[in-house]
Amino acid sequence: MMKNSLLGGLLAIVLLSGCSSQLKLAQNFIERSGHASVAVYFPEKIITQSQRDAQDGAGAAVLDSLNQEAFLKIMYGAFSAQLKDYGLNLYQPDDPNDVQVDSVHWLVVLSRVEMQEKVTEYEDYVPFDGETYSYAFPLNTVNVASWFDLNDGTWSPTLFYEHNLIDAFDSDINFSFWLGQTDYAYAIDTLVVGDVYHYAVYLGKLYAGYTYDYMMNKYVGEQLKQQNHELSRFLRYDPYSKQVIYSEKDDRFIELKEE
Repeated sequence: MMKNSLLGGLLAIVLLSGCSSQLKLAQNFIERSGHASVAVYFPEKIITQSQRDAQDGAGAAVLDSLNQEAFLKIMYGAFSAQLKDYGLNLYQPDDPNDVQVDSVHWLVVLSRVEMQEKVTEYEDYVPFDGETYSYAFPLNTVNVASWFDLNDGTWSPTLFYEHNLIDAFDSDINFSFWLGQTDYAYAIDTLVVGDVYHYAVYLGKLYAGYTYDYMMNKYVGEQLKQQNHELSRFLRYDPYSKQVIYSEKDDRFIELKEE
């Protein structure tokens, strides 16, 4: 019993030491990357698709009214502003075919953006008085998928992330004592094209954070590898609180493997 406790204590010390090492390396990266220069390129067009007709929907709801140029411009502006909050400088290279890349000169290429409109079947489960009631609703959904390529001296694998914007939904269930009946009420805030432009701001900020975090974890992983160690947990940096935190499992870009 004592032996097991001792081994458990030693393992905990090793794990804490490893986490401390990762955090120190992350802080080194933050200091090294301060005021690094970043060249950013976004595509000129979005690949769009609607599945609403195939799903017996009512046809395209917002994509037909969307100005692609405006969406990309808004997303680029949010992306750029967020990178500046990380202490990075954005610049336009004189020759886009000859961009300097190294640890303090990054190249970020959003190579592809796909936007798909579809209907998501949502099931609302409402517990009340020991019973669970379920109600099904078709909700409008706009899915945005993006592919990034990053270079800080070496190219990253192609990075991918997709996210859904869905009708806002709220529901409630009440029991009327006087009538002796249960009433279920719901409200759907249907997507309009203006919501998609606001969504562009959200995505731009999200992508910028993911870009910085990817570069930081790449640096930490490379430094650990030189010490015969591996990155045990993915890290994220909050530029406002100046803190490095551990990331949720899916809160990052996904590396795509070459086939």
